[in-house]
Amino acid sequence: MAKFRYSVKLTELKEVHEIPHVWTEEEFRKLLQHVEYDDVDEIPVDELKDMACLALTDFEVEEAAVKVLECRLGDKLKKGQQQNMAIELQEDRIWEEYADLSLHEELFHVSCMLYWAFPKNFREPDIVKLTLTITSLTQDSRQNVAEPTPAFLTRVLNDGMDVHNIINRLFDDSLSANAFPESEHIIWHFDSVGAMENLSESTIVMYTSWNWVEDLKGITEWQSTAYADGQLD
Repeated sequence: MAKFRYSVKLTELKEVHEIPHVWTEEEFRKLLQHVEYDDVDEIPVDELKDMACLALTDFEVEEAAVKVLECRLGDKLKKGQQQNMAIELQEDRIWEEYADLSLHEELFHVSCMLYWAFPKNFREPDIVKLTLTITSLTQDSRQNVAEPTPAFLTRVLNDGMDVHNIINRLFDDSLSANAFPESEHIIWHFDSVGAMENLSESTIVMYTSWNWVEDLKGITEWQSTAYADGQLD
């Protein structure tokens, strides 16, 4: 019998267009300062998003895209990469397609800001919000239900899809290994929104891109033998 066993119910698989509370007051002010907007500290919190959009429209579309990229990813992209990406952002689902997996989440947040400022030039980015209820079926499983990790959650999702899904195709070695570093860039955000006192069950809300979980459409329940990194004997 497997040491780790769970019953999983998928109660929500919903398209969303931003992750709440990622573009924070601090991030909006940082962007406004980056584009040298005046009196940034005087702007009321509820006007920051509109002011950031307005400030970006003072630039040409591609120049504005570079400004947002500089602000959010300036230390991770060279100037030439930023300029190329400013064009790609208008045409591609770059938050799913860019070669560097570690940049996907930030590229999604960049895409959100650019769509808010230039809805005629940038597509509205979309990702997926999932809500799972995970129930542990063995004593050893309870720790992962109480304290989930991206590696554990990615393995749970993989168990709900057939072997041809993209996670299994790209990361089959990591899925069965004792370390799954790529999972940090697959599960972008997650929160446990409800847990039983005995730690046997937890409801988890998570955000990721559609390409990872497309095959979960139409699936509501499955069994999992997922584990967290470092738990293999």
